[in-house]
Amino acid sequence: MEGKRMIQLDWMGSLRDLNVLSVCVRLLLAMAFGGTIGFERGIRQRAAGLRTHMLLCVGAASTMLVSQYIYASYGVGDPARLSAQVISGIGFLGAGTIIVTRRNQIKGLTTAATLWATACMGLAVGVGFYECALAMYVILIFILLLVNVVDTKYLKIPTSTALYLEVRRDVGLGNAIHFIHEIGWSVREVKEFPSGRPDILAVRLDLESEQAMRGDISTMVLLKEQEGVVRLEM
Repeated sequence: MEGKRMIQLDWMGSLRDLNVLSVCVRLLLAMAFGGTIGFERGIRQRAAGLRTHMLLCVGAASTMLVSQYIYASYGVGDPARLSAQVISGIGFLGAGTIIVTRRNQIKGLTTAATLWATACMGLAVGVGFYECALAMYVILIFILLLVNVVDTKYLKIPTSTALYLEVRRDVGLGNAIHFIHEIGWSVREVKEFPSGRPDILAVRLDLESEQAMRGDISTMVLLKEQEGVVRLEM
């Protein structure tokens, strides 16, 4: 029994040491973990998907491997320094996934956070901290798959649709708002912008309506045909 336990300890110890086997195992594990996380993002049609998360996790793991190699071979350097640069450098990838839509909705925050967490997981794999990496992997999958259901069903924040109008100052805005109320939409806020013309009023209407959020084309056409409406953009 004691001998079996020693064999298990030796096997784990060899994977924690820096050798050909441990390097291959760590990189393959990083690829598998990152790929699974990226697959979930990919099937949801997010900006960063399978390949991005795989490359990110493998890159983070290799950074830790290089840090360990430099320290073990030359006895100089700080193994944590390169990993700190990875964490801060992930910002440019995360920023690329965050967008503000024409409807003033912010998208991509979850994907950006997933990229950052995947990089941290890759660092844990690269340094040989398998227990932490596995725990992070399980928790990330739990958050992305199960917590997402709760978030979507119970915590979804109502959003609004921004409607940009250019109307004649004399009758246009009143007709447009009257039509919007007639079809059952509600206006949350009206904000005026300079139009560059004294006879034209440029406004943004924030609408609270599921139909408006889906962009009902036929209704938009009818709104555009209202007297005094010069231009409409959604």
